[in-house]
Amino acid sequence: MSQPLLDAVERRLPAAADRAVREYVRRSARYRGRWPEHVREHMAHSCRESARLALRAVREQRSPTGAELELLRERARQRADEGLPVADFVTAYLVNIQMTWEELARAAGGAVPGELGAALLHRMHEIVDAAVQAHQQEHQLVHGEERFAVHEIVQALVAGGSAAELAHRFDVRLADAYGVLAVRLGEHPATGSAADGIGRRIAERRALHRLVAGVHRRLGTQALTALDPDGGLVLLPSAPEGSAHDLRAVREALPRLRAATGAPIAAAFAHAPTRSALPGAAQQARDLLRLPGRRDDDVAVLPDLLLEYQLSRDSAARSGLTALARELRRRPELAATLDAYLAHDFNRHRTARALHVHPNTVDNRLSRIAARTGADPRTARGLLLLAAARTAELAE
Repeated sequence: MSQPLLDAVERRLPAAADRAVREYVRRSARYRGRWPEHVREHMAHSCRESARLALRAVREQRSPTGAELELLRERARQRADEGLPVADFVTAYLVNIQMTWEELARAAGGAVPGELGAALLHRMHEIVDAAVQAHQQEHQLVHGEERFAVHEIVQALVAGGSAAELAHRFDVRLADAYGVLAVRLGEHPATGSAADGIGRRIAERRALHRLVAGVHRRLGTQALTALDPDGGLVLLPSAPEGSAHDLRAVREALPRLRAATGAPIAAAFAHAPTRSALPGAAQQARDLLRLPGRRDDDVAVLPDLLLEYQLSRDSAARSGLTALARELRRRPELAATLDAYLAHDFNRHRTARALHVHPNTVDNRLSRIAARTGADPRTARGLLLLAAARTAELAE
């Protein structure tokens, strides 16, 4: 084999990979010539490494080893997990083969020697075959029946139904008690900058994949997850008296889960001492997750949000409280003043500084609130009523 030709091609691999990415996005109906960051970052590197591996195998007259192929297999698994269709995946490899061949032809002065060309194509075929197999296996794993079965088991349990038959069929061991973790996954920073649908989906799927992997790593492989890119529920096998232990574990894991996903995660926790208590615990965790007053950097639990939780319950008084809040909302400056007044412990001077107004303006607005709502925020009863109205409104 011609060592100088192979060396010349390898020196040109960065440029060939660059052209491969550009040609791929030009041909793709998905990208229409745009070059999203996730393609630039991952595809170019994979193109260089796959071509470099093929050249090395040709030089040494052997097939690529399993260890050498592992990086490309892992990249293929990632693309499958992110939902990239196998046809698009294969197209990317074919374009890379074309660009590598063109570099070889250029280095050879226009005509690729037959034996060398056949050897290169054979090695690249082996690489593509290994990558496609990994893609297909991961696709089946991620999107297979088992994953949906666990999701259905969680939904059945929190609905108060029996999941015993499904759990037995898929060898899922059910616990007698569970900690219930409700999570809401915020937008990944990469999602906002993604110009195309697949870019957003990749960022979301990657964050979800890392969240599920992090849950199993930090909170146990027996955790049952029913999660999508927006969030969902995690059931943590527990003991009847295991609430405090489970909550500590969740609070320790949450910062690491946020770091792993690279996205904001809001979380709330409730405990079901028996399996039959799961529906109530799941509903409580979901309700806690949407309450005002919840700290974004902590796990919301009922003892920390007793007032907000109670005011969010439906009752005959609820409509009256929210009507009071709506009356304030018609004058945004009055609602903002009340919120600042509450946040600054009823101190009119600190409230004025926060709003960048004179203290007399605060007094005037408090009087207008009293006149408009019939509840005077300068009295104990009026203040409690208005605070309850705002909390009930925000909890809707």
